[in-house]
Amino acid sequence: MPARDLGTKTLARMSMPHARPSRVLRLPRWGRFQGRLIHPSPPSDPWRAVELHAQFRAPSGRLHRHWGYFDGGSAWGFRFRPDETGSWHYHASFSDGAAAVEGTFEVTEGTLAGPVCLHEHNPRWFGRRGGGRFFPRGLHVGDRYFAANWPVAKRRRFLTWFRQQGYNLISVASCFVNRDADGRGRGWDTPALWPLDPSHYARLETLLDELESRDIVLFPFAGFFGQDGHHPTEPADQTLYLRYALARLGWYRNIILNVAGPEPNLKARPWMPIEDVVRLGQEIATLDPYGTPLTVHNETGDDEFKHADWCTYGTLQGPKTVSRTTLFKGLRKNRHWAKPLFAQETLWTGNFVHLKNNPAEPRDEYTEDDVRKNGWTIALIGAGLCYADNQGTSSTGFSGTMELRDRRQRYHDILKAIWDFMETLPFERMQPVYDAADLPVCLAEPGRDYLFYLEAGGSLTLNIPEPEGYRATWIDARDTTKQRPAKPDAADAKRYTVPAGGDDWLLRLKRR
Repeated sequence: MPARDLGTKTLARMSMPHARPSRVLRLPRWGRFQGRLIHPSPPSDPWRAVELHAQFRAPSGRLHRHWGYFDGGSAWGFRFRPDETGSWHYHASFSDGAAAVEGTFEVTEGTLAGPVCLHEHNPRWFGRRGGGRFFPRGLHVGDRYFAANWPVAKRRRFLTWFRQQGYNLISVASCFVNRDADGRGRGWDTPALWPLDPSHYARLETLLDELESRDIVLFPFAGFFGQDGHHPTEPADQTLYLRYALARLGWYRNIILNVAGPEPNLKARPWMPIEDVVRLGQEIATLDPYGTPLTVHNETGDDEFKHADWCTYGTLQGPKTVSRTTLFKGLRKNRHWAKPLFAQETLWTGNFVHLKNNPAEPRDEYTEDDVRKNGWTIALIGAGLCYADNQGTSSTGFSGTMELRDRRQRYHDILKAIWDFMETLPFERMQPVYDAADLPVCLAEPGRDYLFYLEAGGSLTLNIPEPEGYRATWIDARDTTKQRPAKPDAADAKRYTVPAGGDDWLLRLKRR
């Protein structure tokens, strides 16, 4: 939902100390309130010489304190995202006492989904504040998506296809930072959020509003402190930058946060000390007014920040493999019992560095079977996936060109079929389990509902109490509309063998 201004007549009144706006704003729950206040004599350094403090009192009496942001000239802004229906009261004032404003606004229930968060009852998954679940269906699109020199018509055609394809999360490389470097974002006129410039933030917000209107969640691939990007390096400037960025962007319902990327602690050539990653992660978590999910983009291998309090979801690059055993073991090792797992650069077809440089599995490309089997393995470990149909690196993005005619549609359709099926499940009540059978790839609500994946046919032997109390169904993993009743082998009531024909299969057991 685009930000709503209080109007030019109201702004004139706001420039006076303790003025009251003459009309009441109405907006839905989770909508974005936006107020402005005029400083009668703006300081020469509006970033540091004065602050705008705002507080909001909820209908229940809860008090929320936040800060505003300089918006150019003599104007400052302040934003809020109400989570209760009813009448809210707000008050905002400058730290030097130059001006203040107060007023009320009314919040109705509306139809907006709450911001993305960790699921209230099962934090292994993402959910929505206020209730509901969120299953990430991600696509990475490289550096050019937010560029002013990428035609608007092409971006909108892409977004239309994106939503029709079922994607709900977009990963953008040059996003919070402009990666103006050879092999990265050079040549693309993307918003630069440092040095601070309100016009660049306004450009970004226009594009974020467009994503929010289509209910698309943004994952900022490069984070606040991106490799080869424009961002501050001095701690005082970093704090200023974070406060300003969060004051403007922290209120979007459709953003999840990332400290830095890609791979700030890359062992071969780290570009940010690990202690800085930790310090900045802690600072973002402390400053963020809504506890937005926060991560850091890890290198291939293990998540060094898996147990960090500030890191609320894991972002894993890899394992990059066509071995489902290797993939499963790598994901399982980094799966946290109380945090979502986001498989970022784990299945990127066409990324030249992924498979060619793997001597154990020399391969130029993933096959369609690999895409399907890796997709099912990732889904049943309970991880969200960000796919990339790229030709080159993280910078080239979708199909290398962002031209829809260059896409490999079959790969997108394979993943859509997997995700469509996953959303028919009560996945928010399920978790990966590893001992329900001699085959470990299983997502389950223990004691009620089990879903096993057999990537190469064969058999499995159950290890659950009272297995005869379940209704069993074979589901063809290539086409989940093809289902048939499953019966245990005659000689062993706990053993199931896949039907003749086909390749990979799902076995679902539901309590009768």
